[in-house]
Amino acid sequence: MDKNKLKKENKFKKGFTLIEMIVAIALFSTVMVVGMGSLLNVLAASKKSQDIQTAVNNLSLAMETMSREIRTGSNYHCSSEGVYKQYKNCVEGDSLIAFEAFDGNSSVDEDQIVFDLKDGQIRKSEDEGAHFLSMTSDELTVEGLTFVVVGAGTIGVNKPKQPKVLITTHGYVGDENAKESEKVFFNLQTTISQRKIDTRD
Repeated sequence: MDKNKLKKENKFKKGFTLIEMIVAIALFSTVMVVGMGSLLNVLAASKKSQDIQTAVNNLSLAMETMSREIRTGSNYHCSSEGVYKQYKNCVEGDSLIAFEAFDGNSSVDEDQIVFDLKDGQIRKSEDEGAHFLSMTSDELTVEGLTFVVVGAGTIGVNKPKQPKVLITTHGYVGDENAKESEKVFFNLQTTISQRKIDTRD
C-alpha cells in the first residue's frame, strides 16, 4: 500500500485532543449554567405572576360580593359604633358598614350583614357582627378599607333620593417581609347606588 495514501487515511481518523475536550466541556457547562439560570428566573417570574393573578381575582371577587349585597341592601349603618339597625351616614368614612340584606326581615334581631377590615383582611358577618369569615386570601394584605355612606335615611315616599356608598381599598400582594420593590400595590374604588325600593316614610 502506498505510504502517502495510508498517511491521508490516518489523518482523517484522528480524534479530539484532551485540550479540545476540556475546552468543549467548559463551553458546554457555561452555556448550561447560563441557560438554567435564565430558565429558573422565568419559572420564578411565572409563579409570581400566577400568585398575583390569583390574589387579584380574590380581591375582585370580594369587591364584587360587597358591591352586589350593598346595592340590594337597605338601612345602611356606616360606623362600628351605635346600633347597626339604625341607619347612619358617614361622610368622613369608616372601616365598617352594616345593612339589612335584601331578604332580611327587619323584625328579626341580629340579621344585619356587616363588612369590615381586620388584620389585613376583609371580613363578612351575616349575624350582625357576632361571627366573621374572611373574604380575602393570606397572599393579599389589605392596608385600608373605607366606606362612605350618604343619603342613608332619605328613602321614602316624599324623599326619593337613593343612598350611595363609596368603597375605597388599598394594599399589596406579596409577603409582608419582602422588599418594597417585590410587592405589587393596588388601589381600588367603586361607588354603589342602592337599587332596592325602600318604602320607609
